[in-house]
This record gives sequence, C-alpha cells and structure tokens, in this order.
Amino acid sequence: MMNLLNIMRALADPTRLRIAFLVLRLELSVGELVQILDQSQPRVSRHIRILDEAGLLERRKEGSWVFLRPAAILTDSPVASLLAEADVSQGKAFQRDVLRLDEVRSARTDMAAAYFAAHADEWDSLRSLHIADSEVEARLAHILLSAPLGRFLDVGTGTGRIVELFAGTSERFVAVDNSPEMLRLARAKIANLSPEIANKVDIKLGDFNMLPVGDAEFDTVIFHQVLHYAQHPEAVIAEAIRTLAPGGRLVIVDFAAHNLEELRTVHAHARLGFTDDFMKKTFASQGLQLVHQTALEAGELVVKVWMGQKLSGAQPSPKSGLRPENNLRIVA
Repeated sequence: MMNLLNIMRALADPTRLRIAFLVLRLELSVGELVQILDQSQPRVSRHIRILDEAGLLERRKEGSWVFLRPAAILTDSPVASLLAEADVSQGKAFQRDVLRLDEVRSARTDMAAAYFAAHADEWDSLRSLHIADSEVEARLAHILLSAPLGRFLDVGTGTGRIVELFAGTSERFVAVDNSPEMLRLARAKIANLSPEIANKVDIKLGDFNMLPVGDAEFDTVIFHQVLHYAQHPEAVIAEAIRTLAPGGRLVIVDFAAHNLEELRTVHAHARLGFTDDFMKKTFASQGLQLVHQTALEAGELVVKVWMGQKLSGAQPSPKSGLRPENNLRIVA
C-alpha cells in the first residue's frame, strides 16, 4: 500500500518534483542530474535519497555509476496519472531542465557516434578481444539452426557478420543499423555473397528504439552484442518482440553482468552486461518464454546467449513499466 503522506512530502519540494519529471523522461545518472539541475552533488543526492525512501525512484548501480529510474508508483498508480496531467511547460525551471536534458541526450549520442565512426573498420577485431568470434558463432548456429529461420531481422547489424552467417538459410533477411559507417561495411560484405542470397537481404537505416519494420513481421530476431548500448534495454526488447510473429524466436547475444568500467568509459557501453534474472523477467513481461540460455566463458568476460519464444496471443504486461525512448540514436 502506498504511504500517501510520505509520497506527498517527497514531491512537495520543487527540486524533487523536477527530478521526478526528469526520470520519467529518461533514466539518468546522479552526475547527469547534477548537471541538469545545476546544484551540488550532496544536495542532489539528499533529494534522491528522500525520493528513494518514499518509493518513487529505483536505483541501479553499475560499477561506479548510479542510475535512477521511476519506480512503479510513478508509472502505474494514481500518482502517475496526476503527474501525467500536470502542465509544467510554463515553469522556467522545468523549461531549463528540458533543454539540459536534451544536452544530456546529445552528449550520449555524440559519444556513441564518435566511437562508432572511429572504430567502424576494426569492430570485428575489437569483439575478438573479449571472446573468439568462431566459438560464439558456432554455438549461435547450433541454437538457431535447430529450427527454420524464416524471416530474419538482425538488429544492429554492424559490419554484417550475421548477414554472412545466416542470410543463406533464411527466407528473407533484414539488417538494421543506425550507423552509416557500419552499413557501408555491411553492404561491402553483402556484395561478396551470391546474387541469390544478396537479393534476399534488405539493409535499413534505423533505430533499435523504433524499428523501421511492421508488427509480427519476423520469425527470428537477433541482437548480437548490441543490447549493452541501450539506455533502456527493456523497451528495446519490447520493441523487438513487437516485430515477432507468434512462435517467433528472439536471440540475444551479450555479456553477462560484469564490472569492467572501461567498457563504458572507453567503448561507450551503456550497460555492463545482463543477468539471467533480468532476461527471464523482461521476456516474461512481454509474453516471451525463455527457452534457452548458455554461457561461453573467456577471460574476464562471459558471453551469454539467451533465446525466447513468443507465445501465441501473448500481450505485454500492463504493469511492465516499459516505454519507448528516443535518447539513444545509435545501434551497432
């Protein structure tokens, strides 16, 4: 049961109300909130603690960073309806917050874009520093080819390696990426395929938050070392599931949860891997049954493969709290 008095006290402060409206728009780190609010970190941290104690925020610690997102009270309760109906557009403080929030979005996008532009030619070799590509690809082929691929969607195709591996055995293949540099490399690889296979492949410039394809259009969807770039991976997964036909399979290849901070600071990863529990809960909330998971250990990082199957007639849970976001415009 909600403690209405604590909630109202927490939201009665103008700064805390601003924080609530900000995290409803975008999951933010403490440092980004400090930047947007233009207040000291101790002061912002005190406000965050009060909101947290009132059950209005959820904290997610990744390495040395702490990210904040709205708790269920802010997204699925009468309080959520109240905030949704509030018009804060005329408040000068809120107007400044929105402008600075856009600056945070742009900074994130610019960092990712600069990284992809600088490393497009060496992307495949960077992957091999973490685990041998051949080992991952062999396991992936074993999992995927246990059933017909049908219509195949490769989200964040990067240099087009997944196209090379599976376009020949698919009915139709769509490769999506939001990096023009990556798409140029992928097209170069497709040019080396036979015309029969190449003609089945469609390259699209697009965003994993809003995929440029229709509902229930694919039988197989894959994220190969892509999801860790998502600021809100639950929403990205939900968007992918939208494109799956009943009985279709979603495969995610990514790192298990880890604490290698340099992957965020140097390689622009938004998330430091994922847990099995996160995948199971996120799949279940969107009508997807987790049917396979496996681990490939190599050095400090463990590569995981998760596969879910879409249940016939499944509908997303109304309490999932998932929402689309437009803050990250790069897919690799």
